[in-house]
Amino acid sequence: MADVQLLGAWLDRELATVPHELAVRIRGALPTTWRDVPTSDATTLLASAAAHELRGLLERGCETRWAAPGLLTVDALVTYACELLAWRPGDLETGAIEVVDMVARTLPIAEARQ
Repeated sequence: MADVQLLGAWLDRELATVPHELAVRIRGALPTTWRDVPTSDATTLLASAAAHELRGLLERGCETRWAAPGLLTVDALVTYACELLAWRPGDLETGAIEVVDMVARTLPIAEARQ
């Protein structure tokens, strides 16, 4: 049986080379149980965290520079979600569209269309 790679170990390796503040923000955006999630199941968790972060930024107004670290956090979470998608068998394009759609549903315009 193959060893299951957990998000905690994988993300710790990925974050070892990013600025400390960004690494702290990324970890802080994730639910408390994120470390024990298998990487094979982590795409949705990362995309959901990105959507939640974006929602918070939009609610506070993110048109000025103060929001840059938060926007970088959203970008990093989406990037990591897509990177994990590339490891899974299946249609990468469909998975990436699902990630982007999950985050896009955070936008206020999506609520107006529902």
